Amino acid sequence: MYQVNNRIPVDSQEHLESLVERFRQAPERMKQVPGFISFRLLKAEDETHLVAETVFNSKEDFLRWTESEHFARAHGGRKSSDQSQNTGAKGFEILIG
Repeated sequence: MYQVNNRIPVDSQEHLESLVERFRQAPERMKQVPGFISFRLLKAEDETHLVAETVFNSKEDFLRWTESEHFARAHGGRKSSDQSQNTGAKGFEILIG
């Protein structure tokens, strides 16, 4: 399995609430994505950032998702290849769990 953690900075309480609302339907929407397993949204204790955790069957499933229309809709119309900046996302191979 393959997990991607995306660290998302939070600027204010309003920003936090906006992000939480934006991600609220993510687990249900992601069920349509081949290879998707699970999604969690975590808030840092100091409320300076969120971490979006997404688990896929494989890295290949994740990479296919990043080039899909589903990904583009969830990211303002951009596919992964269109994004030139580092997004704060890190991938991990799950060894135990």
